[in-house]
This record gives sequence, C-alpha cells and structure tokens, in this order.
Amino acid sequence: MNMDIIKNFTNILNEIKKSSNPKSQVIAVSKTFDINYIKPLIEYGHFHFGENRVQEALSKWSDEIKKNSNLKIHLIGKLQSNKIKEALKVFSY
Repeated sequence: MNMDIIKNFTNILNEIKKSSNPKSQVIAVSKTFDINYIKPLIEYGHFHFGENRVQEALSKWSDEIKKNSNLKIHLIGKLQSNKIKEALKVFSY
C-alpha cells in the first residue's frame, strides 16, 4: 500500500476537521492518476472521487464501481451534451 498517499490524505482530513464543519465531505480529485495509485485510498475507506473527463472516468472507474457500490464518482467541470449518456454510467447523481 502506498503509505504516502494515505499519510497525505489523513493530514488533509485532520486540517479540515480543525477548521470547518465536521460533516464536510472530501472529494479526492483523481483525474490523470492511474487507478492503481488511487486504490490505497479506496482500501483505506475513502469513496468520493472527482473526475473532469467522461472517457477517462469510464475507463478508470467502470470496473471499480462494479466491485464496490460505495464508490461515488463526481463530475467536476463542464459536461458536453453529447457525453451525457456515457456520463450517467459512471458519475453519481
């Protein structure tokens, strides 16, 4: 397990807890990162991730969503109207 990503993530969570609403939700932006780099966060128990490209999200997350129904993939950014059907396959709404 990549301990650096877990260490960085817990540091961020601790800072958020100190300075904001304790019910705040962190969405880890995973765009451009390979799923193998992100898996330690999933194994750690984090389930909210952000992507800004429909095709990247589909290729990265489709199999993971089938394995773990807790995963919530959020679209961050604009959605082109011709990508709506594909986006509904992967992004939480």
